[in-house]
Amino acid sequence: MAEIINRALSWRYYVEIDSITAAEFIECSGLTVERENAGITEGGRNDYELKLPGRLKYTNISLKRGLIDLQLLDWLLENASTGTIKPVLKNITISLANESGDRAFTWNVSHAYPVKWSGPQLNAESNELSMEELELAYTFFQLTKA
Repeated sequence: MAEIINRALSWRYYVEIDSITAAEFIECSGLTVERENAGITEGGRNDYELKLPGRLKYTNISLKRGLIDLQLLDWLLENASTGTIKPVLKNITISLANESGDRAFTWNVSHAYPVKWSGPQLNAESNELSMEELELAYTFFQLTKA
């Protein structure tokens, strides 16, 4: 008898910001890590360039949801009225669930802070849901399998 594989589904995920579940996000993108590489040319060697591994670079994460309150915008603007440029860092957990609803993979995102908030596209001829998007910068993430 064939074994049934419990697959992770891209539409079944949970986002927690500082341990508070924020399941209303409809899209999460940008979970990307890339290693920089440095090219070194050696004198007298013209046929190739040495490549050495460098730092890891993490792209910003983008979260989208229906416009329901102003908490995400408030997070971005926190401290702005005092003229302070000190971001409020939060830890974020993004969990991907399988067909049974159990967590299959988890990204633990460290020291995240908002860098961009986009409000809804207003169009009188559209009946689409008003959306907001929050872009987050962060230090790094760790991916674990449940």
